[in-house]
Amino acid sequence: MDTIWWLVIAVVVLALLALLLMQMRKRSEESRRQQASEVREEAQEHSQVLHEREAHASQADAAARQARADAELKLAEAEKLENERARRGTAAAETRSELDEKMRRADELDPDVDTSADGYRADERDGLRADDRDGLRADDDARLRDSDRVGDDTRRLDDGDDGDLTRRSRRDI
Repeated sequence: MDTIWWLVIAVVVLALLALLLMQMRKRSEESRRQQASEVREEAQEHSQVLHEREAHASQADAAARQARADAELKLAEAEKLENERARRGTAAAETRSELDEKMRRADELDPDVDTSADGYRADERDGLRADDRDGLRADDDARLRDSDRVGDDTRRLDDGDDGDLTRRSRRDI
């Protein structure tokens, strides 16, 4: 009976080993389930962070598109205003030219106005007609009025950079 006892002991040992292996496998599976659960929780947290970052990126993109659209509108408005300025400047120059031409024509027709051969008044100074001198600066007018008075009907005017002084009647100024 010795061999039977050895066989029974061997079967019991094998049964215990099989039982032990199954327990170890269950523990290993449970440990892996726990690890998988932890990884899923971390992934969920990262997913929330990812969604927040994507939302911020989307908002930044929308803000950038809006700023670009605003800039394009402002650029278009600036170009429109520049075109308007150029158009009005051209119109003003044409009007000024027409006015000057009419004034030259009136001076040519007026027998009391001395004009040169090209139609300009003989008493024009620095490109300004005597009737346009109202546009001189206020300090020039004050200087003419206060310090250059020669007589009741005459004033002394500086006629340019050369320092020559001429006398003109108030009617010419």
